[in-house]
Amino acid sequence: MAIDTPLALLMNGSNRIFWGYLIVSAVIAIIWYVFKVGAISAPTLKAYWFNADSKLDYRYFVFNWVFKALFIVPVLLSANTVALWILNWLNSISEPLFLSWYYRDIIVAYTLSLFVLGDFSRYWLHRWLHTNRWLWKFHQVHHSAESLNPLTFYRLHPVEIMLFALRNALVAGVVTGIFVFCFGARLNLYSVLGGNAFVVILFSFTGNLRHSHIRLSYGRWLERLLISPAQHQVHHQQKNIHKNLGSVLALWDWVFGTLRLSKDVPLDQKFGLGRGKREKFDGIVKIIIQPFFDIYRSIRRN
Repeated sequence: MAIDTPLALLMNGSNRIFWGYLIVSAVIAIIWYVFKVGAISAPTLKAYWFNADSKLDYRYFVFNWVFKALFIVPVLLSANTVALWILNWLNSISEPLFLSWYYRDIIVAYTLSLFVLGDFSRYWLHRWLHTNRWLWKFHQVHHSAESLNPLTFYRLHPVEIMLFALRNALVAGVVTGIFVFCFGARLNLYSVLGGNAFVVILFSFTGNLRHSHIRLSYGRWLERLLISPAQHQVHHQQKNIHKNLGSVLALWDWVFGTLRLSKDVPLDQKFGLGRGKREKFDGIVKIIIQPFFDIYRSIRRN
């Protein structure tokens, strides 16, 4: 399994910080800010892009890439391996089906299956990170930021990174194995700019605004189907930290009772874990060590 360099992440349309998505997000942010707040000043930009949280996110982004390349990627399970396991298992119990669908329909079904099941599994893993007392110790790292920027997305503890990578390998591998068994190996994705077409169309152009202070709402009706940037910012507010757990689709939050519409939440709530909590995660070493220390203290208390 390979890992993109930070520069390659900017050039690959399947990644969140692809340059095209960043430019579109910046244009939307400028229009929103000028319309809602007023003219943008240099001191305001400096205060946002060079505050303590932003500088930590820049450093941690680089650290995380090096850590993943050296210690996580070499031991990760790949989607191809899972797909081969599934295919071998299905072949052991039945002959391949080789259903005679139109190729166009197979590709639509495969692309849609990866998108829906991938998003559904992200919702439940994210929910597990919030509801399991031990996993929450690691996920607190992401919620420790009191100022959000696009790289805050990458402020994740290595344990959480491994869980999401395993989730991706299992979902993509199982879906691919089943589709190869049913239709043969002529699989492909409908893609836009190199990413899953559904993800790019429904998410990528505003995805970077989720970790920002641009409170862009989709309105009450659409926010029951799609997670807006404003809804994810609500998720980063302490009082609503266990709401809006979806990635692309808000549908899962609506169905399973964790939805909070952005219009129902006051504008003045702050991001983060609460007073005095940010200091526990204000450095790279603390981000890595603190969750294990918190778990140790919890075990000792019990």
